[in-house]
Order: sequence, then C-alpha cells, then structure tokens
Amino acid sequence: MKSLLFIASLLAASTVCAATASPVTYHEAAPAPATAGEREIAALFDRWNAALATGHSSEVAKLYAPDGVLQPTVSNKIRATPEEITDYFDHFLALKPHGTINYRQIRLLGDNSAFDSGAYTFDVVKNGKPAKVRARYTYIYKKIDGDWKIVNHHSSAMPEFAKDE
Repeated sequence: MKSLLFIASLLAASTVCAATASPVTYHEAAPAPATAGEREIAALFDRWNAALATGHSSEVAKLYAPDGVLQPTVSNKIRATPEEITDYFDHFLALKPHGTINYRQIRLLGDNSAFDSGAYTFDVVKNGKPAKVRARYTYIYKKIDGDWKIVNHHSSAMPEFAKDE
C-alpha cells in the first residue's frame, strides 16, 4: 500500500511540474544540414514550400506519391488519395501559408528513402490578419522513378502554447 501511495505522489508531482513548466518553443530557422545527402532531403521541403507559394493545390499534390498519405495540421481528415490531398490544399492555400523549419532531424534510410522530422512554423493569413501556426512534422520520402516523392506527411499543431504566442 505504501508503494502505491509513493507512486501516486510521484505521478501527482510530475503532473504539477509539467503543468507549471514553460512549453518548449522553436522560433529560429534550423541550421543547414551538414552532409550533402541531408541537404538533398532538406531541399525537398523547400520545393514543397515553393509549391505552396504558387497557390495551386495541384502543384503541391504532385509532390506526393500516388499512394501517399497526408495527416494534416488543420483538418481532422486523413488524406490518402491524390484527390483528397488536392482537396486539402485547395483549402489550406487560402491561408497563404509560408513555412519555416525551426528544428529538424533528417535520416537517410538508404539510397531511395529518407525522413525529415521536426518543428516548423507557418506564417498564414487568418481572418485577414497575419498569424502563426506552430507544428511538429514528419515527411517520409521515397525515390520513385528517379524523383523524390512524399509517401507520408504528418503534421500536428503544438499542444502547448507559450504566453507570447
């Protein structure tokens, strides 16, 4: 019984500490990757971000593999077909998003696959006013017919907000 009370008190203390700790935020742009392979993968986000800037959902959607999956930030619906991915970007692009990588980890999984995971911030226009959307992300890439494609893209808003957000 004493051990259960001890464990319960540890859990309560950790909950209080977690509730009072300042959330981790990422504001700066991530440093450039060190290796050529990592720079190649980092450039894929730049390509994706440039496709967003065109304002054309079809330009963004063509960066995804035909069987690619998008788990988006600002929609609960998981998109698993090119048509669904295009539909998501039809709506997301209305926010005029521009992304900045704030923190990243790139892993090369061989010559034809890699992932890029971290935190990014989107500058958007919401209700006519500039706003920021901070999120965590993971892109999984696969080289298909010599071209890197997104096979999975997961993005989720940061669950904790700093007081200056």
